[in-house]
Amino acid sequence: MRRKNILIAAVALILLSLGLMLEQFWLKVATEALIMMLLAISFSLLYGHTGLLSFGQGAYFGVGAYGFALAFTRLHLDFPLCLLVGVVSAGLWAAATGYLCVRLAGIYFAIMTVVVAQSTFFIIFQWYSLTGGDNGIQGLVPPDVISGTRGYYYFALAIVSAAFYAYYRLINSPFGLSLRCIRENMIRAKFVGIDEHKHRLKVFILSGLFAGLAGVLFAPFTRSVVPQMADWISSGKAVFMGILGGASYLLGPLVGAAAWVFLDAFVSGFTVHWPLIIGILVFVIVFFMPGGLMGLVHSYRVRAKARKRGSSGLLSDGTET
Repeated sequence: MRRKNILIAAVALILLSLGLMLEQFWLKVATEALIMMLLAISFSLLYGHTGLLSFGQGAYFGVGAYGFALAFTRLHLDFPLCLLVGVVSAGLWAAATGYLCVRLAGIYFAIMTVVVAQSTFFIIFQWYSLTGGDNGIQGLVPPDVISGTRGYYYFALAIVSAAFYAYYRLINSPFGLSLRCIRENMIRAKFVGIDEHKHRLKVFILSGLFAGLAGVLFAPFTRSVVPQMADWISSGKAVFMGILGGASYLLGPLVGAAAWVFLDAFVSGFTVHWPLIIGILVFVIVFFMPGGLMGLVHSYRVRAKARKRGSSGLLSDGTET
């Protein structure tokens, strides 16, 4: 526990220091990485901890962003209320669409999430009188205290830290254990009395809330929202970040999102073919490290402990104890 607390304090100190050390460009990249961590968490809740492969997280990312934007520009609510409206909008949309999606399983569930995501995109794209169509909604400027790059970084850091703590408590709760039981063996989960349909719907809604929160933070970060936030590309980013970091590990979505965003920013500065380069790197990681980056770290720690046990089991003359 002491080692864990020291590690948490060290990570917190590093993240706080980055806001003072990084230049403007890399500080914006770090802020985007923080926001994308929430989107990756939303995917990991479904796939890594429940076994539901979703290709539709972009729908709730976009609905959250547009909920915030409409509350900000049409209703002229205070900034905190706009944030709340965006998150609640994403949660309600997740509840409505999740009721249909969780009735299916396997590849049928995955296909249904794609249908939901693309339907959401086309609703936003074609409802010109409300959403502005392909023009989107502009002028989403946050309050002066967080309007600067450094101020918004610390604001995003505070929100993401609180959300990650909620995610940590969730997956380590009895509900989280039930989700992993459903992931491992749905028939056995039913046998021991777990209502898998209700559990899957609840985690689907929670996943939508995390994705919506990411969209809510992304809207004032970019000062605008566009329909493409809800299309299959946003959903694909959530999948890539989750798999890249290791969707079933606690830190997997955080590591995957940070690696994806920083790699994107770094590679795109050298070549116009950066999607190909990143695609190849992701293919290599997925093919040779199916557990993601955190899976690689975990396997290394297991091997190190095995070597340590093996060496401690020998006497000074080399014979086994």
